[in-house]
Order: sequence, then structure tokens, then C-alpha cells
Amino acid sequence: MERQTSDAEQELERTGDELEERLDGLDEDIDDSKQAAKARSQADQDPFDDKDDADDDEDEDGSGGGDPDGFDDPEADEDDEDDF
Repeated sequence: MERQTSDAEQELERTGDELEERLDGLDEDIDDSKQAAKARSQADQDPFDDKDDADDDEDEDGSGGGDPDGFDDPEADEDDEDDF
């Protein structure tokens, strides 16, 4: 025995199908946006520019290279006083 579907059931089925199509389209749009953002970030990034390492090499006094003369060692000052 076949059951007759009502107009409300048919409308509900059509609405569900339409929502699935819209969701699929949104998923595709999201994927495209992610790929475009990734491509932009890679294009803006210079592979030879290593800004993080350059900042690590500089001392607070700006001399760069980890100059030990710029280090204030309180024990060294006490040893100097004992030498006189």
C-alpha cells in the first residue's frame, strides 16, 4: 500500500534539499576563501627575510651580536675593588 504524501511533507523535503545545496555552496566558498588567504599570506612573506632571528641577535643596547662588555656583572665589580 502506497502512502500519499501531503503538500507539507513535499514542501519540507524540498526545503531540506535546498538547505543541503546551500550548505554545500557555503562549504565551497569557505574552502576557496581559506585557499586565497593562504596564498596571500605566502605571497606577502619573503622567504629570505628572517626578521625574528635579526631581533634575537641584538642586545638591549643595540650593539648586536651578544657583546659581553655590555653585561653588568655585579660580582666583577666586587672583584675589581679587591684588587686595589
